[in-house]
Amino acid sequence: MIPSGLLRTWAAISKVTPGAMTFLFALLSVVPVRMPEGLTVTPSLSLMAVYYWTLYRPDLMPPALIFLIGLVQDVVSGAYLGMTPLLLLGTYSFAVSQRRLFLGKPFALAWGGFLLVLLGTTSMSWIIVSLITRTPVPLLQPALQFGTTLLLFPLVVWLFVRTHRRLLPGQ
Repeated sequence: MIPSGLLRTWAAISKVTPGAMTFLFALLSVVPVRMPEGLTVTPSLSLMAVYYWTLYRPDLMPPALIFLIGLVQDVVSGAYLGMTPLLLLGTYSFAVSQRRLFLGKPFALAWGGFLLVLLGTTSMSWIIVSLITRTPVPLLQPALQFGTTLLLFPLVVWLFVRTHRRLLPGQ
């Protein structure tokens, strides 16, 4: 028999795991990855986390938490304050509204949904930064971020699925 205190601790850890992982991925999202030719790219790891956890455990990803995580990411990265929360909350809205479409369906459909989210957030980010700076931002960096994020999505989701099954079984 497992002691009730241990069960309560496990339940508490399980409930904070999606938010904690999203926070960690937000911090990792600001670490540049070196590419050939001296280019760097920062995959949108926090976007993947918000999309996944909102689809599969929206009860553990409240909008206020997403907003706070986005603000922290903006502060740490030096991005325009409020841009990441806006994009993450847009992702949350999409995932919540389309949740029934993706639940219980093949992974390819969820990946396609993420492709749409990523296309929208990349475009919005490019437009917002171009408007703020009053000059079109070169497309190479957003294109690299888009491609890297899209290609990393299956690997990151694999990690989320394993965590989800281990910590939140049957949910």
